[in-house]
Order: sequence, then structure tokens, then C-alpha cells
Amino acid sequence: MDNNKRGDDRLPVLWTGKLTTDDDQVYNCEVRDISLAGTLISTDATVEMGERLLLEIEELGEFAVEVKWSGSEQLGLLILAGSDLELKKFAEGSGGKTSEKPVLTSGDPLAD
Repeated sequence: MDNNKRGDDRLPVLWTGKLTTDDDQVYNCEVRDISLAGTLISTDATVEMGERLLLEIEELGEFAVEVKWSGSEQLGLLILAGSDLELKKFAEGSGGKTSEKPVLTSGDPLAD
């Protein structure tokens, strides 16, 4: 069994974002990586496993997410609504370097 099946799908990023809870609490966050399954963020937000949040990434928009794991001020989020492929395309725009902001090299981010 492959315990790290998503490992090679992760793209490192350092994007600024905001998390909004159901009770309208807003927390700053830093998006650390993007994968086909979702994203890893750093934040000081106190949230519960399974909680649904709104993740806003500057220059990209809003994504409905669900908390899948948490630990040491980091959260693993599953993207429920919004395009995870769009996030990956913007991350890939940085080439081999860590993306410090969403970069689109040319054209539609979803085009191959």
C-alpha cells in the first residue's frame, strides 16, 4: 500500500489567504502547498475536524473547504467547491521554484 500516494502531486507555494468560519470569524493564513486532494495551510485559527470553511486566496478567489487534519498550526484542507486543478495550474506557473503568488504563464489556467 502506498502511504504517500499524494506526495509527488504536491506543489510548494507561499500564498496569502483568509479563512472564514460559519460564524463569520476571519483568520489570516498562508497556503503552503497545493495537491489534487486539496491544500496545506498555516494559521492560528482554532477549528474542528470536518468543519467547513471558506478559503480565500488573493488573486484567485474563494474555495469551499473541509478540514481533514490539523496539527502544529497547520491544516490539511479538502477542496469542496472551486477548482483544485486551477490552483495547481497557478502553482505550476512558478516552474521549479516555490510560488510566492499565483502565477499564470499564459492563457487559461485549466488549458493543457
